Amino acid sequence: MNKEIDKEKVKYGICIMLWSLLASYFGQPLIHGNQDAINVIVTVFSILAGFLVAVITLVGDPKSLPSGSWQVARMGSDLTYNRLIRHKWLFKGYLITLFLIFASIVAKNKFPTTQVVLEYIYMFFAATSCFLSFMLPSALMELQKERIEHEIEERRKNEGIDE
Repeated sequence: MNKEIDKEKVKYGICIMLWSLLASYFGQPLIHGNQDAINVIVTVFSILAGFLVAVITLVGDPKSLPSGSWQVARMGSDLTYNRLIRHKWLFKGYLITLFLIFASIVAKNKFPTTQVVLEYIYMFFAATSCFLSFMLPSALMELQKERIEHEIEERRKNEGIDE
């Protein structure tokens, strides 16, 4: 399996990492001791995690596989699996962010230095997850567009219309 590396995705990934490092560096002093900011982060990522579960369910629906032979369905399943894997990692980013926030709150009184380190780390994960979340609406639109086109194609076949 010789897979070609998508250079645009690599560039995008590097940019996200750099922006996340900057957000972590400049954001940590803003959230340190700011319980309101921490509550907003927890609330947003909890909502995003719930939303992403719905997206994963939608993407993983077997009805979204292309009709035809099992070979056609197998080829279509690779795209579905790739989408599911990307969404799984985004979901894990949300959970890691929430776990690190919890750990920093627990460490606050006994281990203040550890709390600061955890704040930098969760700000990095929060920023990375946030930047990646901006791609979700486009991914959902693409999925729905594929499903609509597939439905139109099926109806055309049922009516005996060939392209």
